[in-house]
Amino acid sequence: MKTTLPYFGRVRQLAGFTLAEVAISVGIATICLLTLLGLVPFGLDTLRSSANRQAEARMIQTIVSDYQTATWIKQDGGGVRSNILADKVFYFDQTGTPVVSVTDAARMYAVQATVDKTEPKLTGDALTNPYLRRLNLRFTGDRDPDKAFVEGSGRYTERPTWVVNVEQTGPLTKTK
Repeated sequence: MKTTLPYFGRVRQLAGFTLAEVAISVGIATICLLTLLGLVPFGLDTLRSSANRQAEARMIQTIVSDYQTATWIKQDGGGVRSNILADKVFYFDQTGTPVVSVTDAARMYAVQATVDKTEPKLTGDALTNPYLRRLNLRFTGDRDPDKAFVEGSGRYTERPTWVVNVEQTGPLTKTK
């Protein structure tokens, strides 16, 4: 190092980093950056999973509200009722918003809703409840939902839920 003019009676040397110090600092910075870059795929997977779960929640909410407001039971004048609740397939875009059909360009998900036909009995209640049903939902993001929904294909996820008919009420009568 070069010396400069005296500074209050001392010889001042120019300050600087040695090659070893620079190499160590570059190595530490490289390790930190590689660690941060290694976390990016994990963060992206978490973000994708979160978006899929939010879309799934919106789809469940849409399907349950559709079944809650549908006509479940047809009664004739004699008090005999018949269950008319049907299974359906719903189509959604990537955000969980309903789309018209399987051929819609925005379609990302298909959901098969299957209604359990038996009237459940609630704990502590002697009668079955015609206004409550178990709904089995099968979700797939496959481009061919008909093949994906085949039993045992492994190309769908299943979520059971309960649905209550809020539009139709009345006395409980015998089923046909």
